[in-house]
Amino acid sequence: MFNRNLQISGTEQVINWRTVGVKRERQHEALISRLTLNNKSIFVYLKDLMVFAAMVGHDLNIRRPLKGETIEIILDTYASDQKDGFIYLLALIEKKDGLVLKDENLRQTVQIFEEYCNAGLYEITKWLDENPGDPIGIDTLLNKILAKLVENDSQGPVDPNAIEVTLD
Repeated sequence: MFNRNLQISGTEQVINWRTVGVKRERQHEALISRLTLNNKSIFVYLKDLMVFAAMVGHDLNIRRPLKGETIEIILDTYASDQKDGFIYLLALIEKKDGLVLKDENLRQTVQIFEEYCNAGLYEITKWLDENPGDPIGIDTLLNKILAKLVENDSQGPVDPNAIEVTLD
């Protein structure tokens, strides 16, 4: 989506968008290992878990700023199989303004994703802590996904005419 170098406001520094870091709190590493490093895990790639966590955070309508030590995955990793689209989508939903997709707003766009993801990782941890009989976490996550699908199905279809995005 972003195919140029990114000019940082007020400085001469130019960075390549591909190298922009998408951060997470280091304290989530035990959860990440539990859900990604097992042959039976749902998430083949870490970025898939991060996208899922961001969607959980968004569903809860909770953004949680990152604190403490962080680890990052470069944006190009998300872009390699178009998972970066979720990052841009969340920013569009949050800001309701197409300008969020401009190069100079990339860091803000990534921050929105990071904060939804962080909130989601905390929620997923809570789910798994509440279900200690599911050491791998697969049953717990599948049950949560199924419950959400049932909830969404009972709400009826979404009216596409009710969706509005402003592009200035």
